[in-house]
Amino acid sequence: MFGFLVFGIVGLPLPDETLLTVVGYLVSIRYLNYWVSILVGTLGSIVGITFSYLLGIFLGREVIHRFGKYMYLTPERVASVEKFMDKYGKLTLFFGYFIPGIRQVTAIVAGLSKMNYREFAIVAYLGGLLWVTTFITLGRFVGMQLHGIGHIFHRFRYLIITVLALLAVSILIYRYVKVRKNKRQVS
Repeated sequence: MFGFLVFGIVGLPLPDETLLTVVGYLVSIRYLNYWVSILVGTLGSIVGITFSYLLGIFLGREVIHRFGKYMYLTPERVASVEKFMDKYGKLTLFFGYFIPGIRQVTAIVAGLSKMNYREFAIVAYLGGLLWVTTFITLGRFVGMQLHGIGHIFHRFRYLIITVLALLAVSILIYRYVKVRKNKRQVS
């Protein structure tokens, strides 16, 4: 999870939210520990976003123009995030985690603009903690609900299967009647 989040936040097109939600599910079935998962996920997000920030500071715009296309980081995207950051400030860093495609660019833009590291770290790291905690908790909650749904399905399985079969047959009959009616109208 740590490496996956580092590379996902740096810019590789990885399904970070899906990973965190699956981790939450694994927490719900007691395969993983909740607090350790949040710690590891937060550390992965911190390392990834810090690396992106450093890329922005030390490599600058030339690297984005030359190599950004490999990370789906176009100059237009960077300009869009810069405009967004000008309007909303540090909140973009904090809530940017929740917006795929923005999360990968906010730290680079913060580095390009030479944002103070302390300010960057406070906002970005707290945003990462909130993001990781939100999706792991969501996965944990859904996992706990799935267990209950499984019991309900098992208890009423024959009724549920019968209702679904009747629904499927009704849809097929409706479509058949509609097609025949349309053929008669055309003739």
